[in-house]
Amino acid sequence: MTTMPEEFTRTALPGRVVFASGALARLGAELDVAATRRAMLVVAARDADLAEKARSSLGDRAVLTWTEVTQHVPAELALRATTAALDAGVDVLVTIGGGSTTGLGKAVAVQSKLPLVVVPTTYAGSEMTPIYGLTSDNEKKTARDANALPQLVIYDPQLLATLPPAVAGPSALNALAHCAEALWAAGRDPVNDAIALDGARRIHEYLPAACAGEDLGARGQVLLAASMAGTALASAGTSLHHSLCHLLGGMFDAQHAQTHAILLPYAIGFLRPSIDEPVKRLASCFGVPADQLEPAIWRLARSAGTPRGLREIGLNEQQIEQAALAAVSRQLPSPRHVTVRELRPWLMAAWTGEPPSREIGARSGAAV
Repeated sequence: MTTMPEEFTRTALPGRVVFASGALARLGAELDVAATRRAMLVVAARDADLAEKARSSLGDRAVLTWTEVTQHVPAELALRATTAALDAGVDVLVTIGGGSTTGLGKAVAVQSKLPLVVVPTTYAGSEMTPIYGLTSDNEKKTARDANALPQLVIYDPQLLATLPPAVAGPSALNALAHCAEALWAAGRDPVNDAIALDGARRIHEYLPAACAGEDLGARGQVLLAASMAGTALASAGTSLHHSLCHLLGGMFDAQHAQTHAILLPYAIGFLRPSIDEPVKRLASCFGVPADQLEPAIWRLARSAGTPRGLREIGLNEQQIEQAALAAVSRQLPSPRHVTVRELRPWLMAAWTGEPPSREIGARSGAAV
């Protein structure tokens, strides 16, 4: 007899998505469809060329441009940007940039209740989620809010044509982490699984070409994978890996995408005893046996030029100990019970950047 599919309940998230080369030029027309007339552009100062392209499409709809963007979205920055938006009487927020820019736009959208349009220029994937974060007093707190979900996302692969490998690699590994965690997070379901696995397969297949040269098609494929990753994450939720990345970012200002890229294979190795079936399915996307998944992800990260260990991005050994203690005290979500004694070995391995191995797993009480 054929096995009946598992039972599940799924809430599909609303929103319009446009995916096309050159789609940024359609921004003004898309805002006309939404009947909005006064836009606040959120674009980092370093992306002045993107702001100019957006203003060219928006014309007199662009009434305010905000250029102060900081990773992990400091709460006071979000408040100042929100005040500026309300004072200017804007009726729509438009962000163009990477995850930090999108994150600021989300926080302003939540605080102002204004509709949000996002044009991503990296592989962050957060544009597809209702999750936002704010940092204050060295702690980053995330939450879900319907106002943080963009009403429109415009994907334009041409905007990634000059994305440097130092940004592209960690950004894509960030998306891969979303795909992975969606397979074992508390809200997973069969639809999410299919989306996440397709996203992981595309990242494995196309990321080397996307980082190696000017293959716009490969970058478009990874951009699509990032959208899938965010879609899966939005419904399934997050788990230990993602929560640790936020913890390290809030406590020590660790760069978010780089932290994802470094931690992912070690986190999978630690969780392996509790996620055996998802690991097998994820390994199939890499064309390797399940027991070779962590090394395969580690090698992909190396080929994409991501930092090897947490110490390369400025963390010290004492901070790793502090992170382990904080992770346990804050009871981060995890499919496996977490103790400081078990966390410490693989966090230290991620700090030094040593290749994932069975020895690390044994020190953490898991089989890698």
